Amino acid sequence: MVYKANRYCHENGYERTSVWTFAKKNTGKYSSITRDNFLGFGVSATTLLKDQFKINTFSINEYTKRVEEEKLPTALTLKFSLRQRMVYYLFWNVYSLKIDPQKFKKFFGVSLNKVFGLELLFCRILGFIRVKDNVYYVTERGAYYYHYIEQVYTTAYIDKMWNVLRMTLFPTEIVLK
Repeated sequence: MVYKANRYCHENGYERTSVWTFAKKNTGKYSSITRDNFLGFGVSATTLLKDQFKINTFSINEYTKRVEEEKLPTALTLKFSLRQRMVYYLFWNVYSLKIDPQKFKKFFGVSLNKVFGLELLFCRILGFIRVKDNVYYVTERGAYYYHYIEQVYTTAYIDKMWNVLRMTLFPTEIVLK
């Protein structure tokens, strides 16, 4: 079905702008997923900083109370190691079907190939990515498998975390197995 949707969109003047989105050519694109950092305001909003990911409480009452008390309404903070942040960065850049090694180096101060050269080589061998003008592009095959992996990840981790946050206002810890 994904291949048919991709073909249909291309035949009708749309270009693939991410793993599962299409847009008319030369139109603007926006998604918090493909931003290096962002601030989230509101109930259950998320914030992505260079070294942490924050999730606001899912409770409207508790969110309002915290804001009125001039406290952060953060229900959970995930602190990244440098490698975890690099993996997070790559995971969501693959979503936009492109990994720019220059942007990676600018953001982290280290070469993408130095950190993930072996993984990138395997992805090229498997036909998941191709290189053009020193930029990695996700192939249709790569997008298919990324979509599959992202669904598994969402079900195994994100959905479970969101469910805990809906039931517990400010958890001290969430263990995902």
